[in-house]
Parts: sequence; C-alpha cells; structure tokens
Amino acid sequence: MAEYAGVLHRILAAVIDHVILAIITFVIALPFGVSGAFMTMGANPMAAMAAAASWVTFIVISAIIWLVYFPYFESTTGQTLGKKFMGIKVVKEDGKKLTMPDAIIRTVLRIIDGLGAYVLGLIVILVSQKKQRIGDMAARTIVVKA
Repeated sequence: MAEYAGVLHRILAAVIDHVILAIITFVIALPFGVSGAFMTMGANPMAAMAAAASWVTFIVISAIIWLVYFPYFESTTGQTLGKKFMGIKVVKEDGKKLTMPDAIIRTVLRIIDGLGAYVLGLIVILVSQKKQRIGDMAARTIVVKA
C-alpha cells in the first residue's frame, strides 16, 4: 500500500493550486472589466453598480474554473499541478483511479473543508486514520506519495 501524503505536502500543493487558479481567473476575467471594477468601487452609484456586476462575473468565472480544474486533473491523472509539483496524488482507497464523480465530490466538499481558512480540513486530516479530509471520506479517496 502506498504511503499517505504528509500534511505539509498537501498544504503546499493547495497553495500552489490556488495561486495558479488566481492567475488563471484574473487573466480570464480581464476582458470582463474586473480589474477596472476593483479601482472604481465607491466612485459613484453607476460605477458601484458596474463594480458589483464585475464582482459577480469574477465570482462566477472563479467558481467555474475551480469546479473544472480540480475534477479534471484529479480524474485524469490523480494530480493537480500543485500535487504534481509536490510529488503526491489522489487515488481511490483501493488504489484505483478517481472517476469524475469522485473528483467532483472532493471539489464541492472543499467548501466545508475550507471553513476557518482550511482549519477544519486540517484538523480532520490530522485525526483521521487515513489522513483524509471530509471530501476524501465522502469520495472514498486518499492522498498518497506519487
């Protein structure tokens, strides 16, 4: 059986992934005027409405990218770019490759695992026998050294 990935490797992989996602989201959101909206907030009511619309666009784009990035990479290679860089991967508890539904479950439950700046997910990983966060438990996955 493969060795479970350490918490530090998982944290660093998540940081790398979130930096990548932030860059991708910003680049994709630029044509929608999101960067200008950040600077015009509070200037006047019309600017505030435009800024609010840009914020909504930014949030929707972010959610779509986030909901595609993790499931795509985890269901195809078992590794996001952050996991690949850190030498870890996600697999089913029996060692098999994740399916797209497994990866979607893990991704959606990041919302719960992320509560308190990921403190909840960290605590669950530290106390679980298989070093799983809530998303891993629900999808029956583990993160192991690649």
